[in-house]
Amino acid sequence: MTTICNGKRYDSNRTETLGTREHFFNGNYCGTTYIERASDGTLLILTESNGQSVHVTDCFYVLDEEVDFEGYDLSPTQLARCTELGYITEVP
Repeated sequence: MTTICNGKRYDSNRTETLGTREHFFNGNYCGTTYIERASDGTLLILTESNGQSVHVTDCFYVLDEEVDFEGYDLSPTQLARCTELGYITEVP
């Protein structure tokens, strides 16, 4: 998926995934939201929906606020990378 912000084009196939969060509606999986990092350091949100819920839709946009990783699943590698980049300062 691609998006354009301030004249710059971002492609989700060329970003680094920092965290994921799955969405469920009435107990059924309906999509996943990813925190992505572009090569220039810009953070983006990518949401992929399977159409099970009107509350989760496909979108890809640049974040304009600070990232809150609460509720996101991070692999040990992703956690180490987020700590290295300074997005997470306290490791649980």
